Amino acid sequence: MAQEARKAKVNALSVELKLLRRGLGIQTKNLSDVVGEGLREVCDVHNDDSPGTMRGKVVETLRRLIEKLPESHRETARIVLGFGTGANERYTQRLELLSMGADRNVRTMQRRADDVIYLIAEAAYGAPSPFGGAAATSGLGPWHTSALAVRLTLSDGGAEVFETRRVVSHVAGLVEVEHAVSFARPASTGQLDLSDVGIDVVAGGEVHSVRLVSSSRVAFSLRPPQPLDAGDEHEFFFRIRVDAMRAPFYCCTPEFPCESFDLNVRFDRRKPPSRVWRIDGDLSKDADDPLLARKPLFLDNAGEVRSGFRDLRPARSYGIGWQPNSDAAASAGIGHTH
Repeated sequence: MAQEARKAKVNALSVELKLLRRGLGIQTKNLSDVVGEGLREVCDVHNDDSPGTMRGKVVETLRRLIEKLPESHRETARIVLGFGTGANERYTQRLELLSMGADRNVRTMQRRADDVIYLIAEAAYGAPSPFGGAAATSGLGPWHTSALAVRLTLSDGGAEVFETRRVVSHVAGLVEVEHAVSFARPASTGQLDLSDVGIDVVAGGEVHSVRLVSSSRVAFSLRPPQPLDAGDEHEFFFRIRVDAMRAPFYCCTPEFPCESFDLNVRFDRRKPPSRVWRIDGDLSKDADDPLLARKPLFLDNAGEVRSGFRDLRPARSYGIGWQPNSDAAASAGIGHTH
C-alpha cells in the first residue's frame, strides 16, 4: 500500500509539472497560479509566503531535483521547465530547440520531456527536500546518511576501503544500522567467499552479523555505542579489505537517501587505468557499462582521482568507473547499498 500511495503521488506531481512547463515554465509571471498542491507540499510552500518567497522555493527545489537526474537528462529537464532559456520562449519553442540540438523531431522530444518530468516527480519523493516538507519525510527509512566519505586504495589486484559515514536516526532507540556491500560475482565459483573480505570498525561502534545474503552481496550491522534517538547523528569509521576484486568501478547505491558522498580512488601507479569516468545517477545494472556517455575524470600526479555527489537518490548508482590498461589484471568493483 505504501508503494501504491507513493506511485500515486508521483503521478499526481507529474501532472502538475506538465502544467507548470506550459508557456514560459518557471519564468511565468504569476507562478502561484500554476503551482499545484503537490508541488507546494514538496517545496514546503505556505499560504502566507510572499510570491517572491514561493518562487524562490519552487525554483530552488526544482534545481536540486534536476541535479538528481542522470547527466543525460538534466539539460532536457532544464529547458523543458524554462531554466536558462529566453524570456519569451514558450514551451513549443523550447521543444523545437531541443529537437534541433538532438537531431530529433518534436514528437520524439515531447516523449523525452514527459519522461524527464516523471523522473523529477519520482526524485521529489525519494530524497530530502532542502526546505523540509513532504519530500523530507517521504520514503525515508529508520535512518539516512547525511555524509559519506570513502577512500579506496587499489594495489596488487585487491583493494582497501576506508569509509566514514554519518547517519541521522529517524526513530527513537535506534540500536543498529544495517549495511551491505555488493561485489562483482566471481567467474570461477559463481559465489563470493567471505574469507576474501575483511570488515573492521575503526571508530564509532562495532560491526557484527557479517553474512552472505546472495552470491555477491555481504550484509552486516553497525552498532553505535548507545542507542540513537530521533534526530541524533552518529559517525562510523570502518575499513573493508578485499583480496581479489573483479570489476572496474566503485559505486554508492543507497537504499535510503544520502545527502552527500565524496569518493577518492588511489590507483596502483604501476598499473594506471587507461580511462576514468564519473558514474552519476545511473541505474545499478548500468553502473559498470563502459559504453555509456559519461563525464571523464583525470588522475593527479599522485595517481588519485576524486568526485563528489549531493542528494543521492535511492536505488541509483554514484561513483567512479575506469578501464584498466590491457596489460593489467581486472581491478576493483564494489557496489554499495545502505
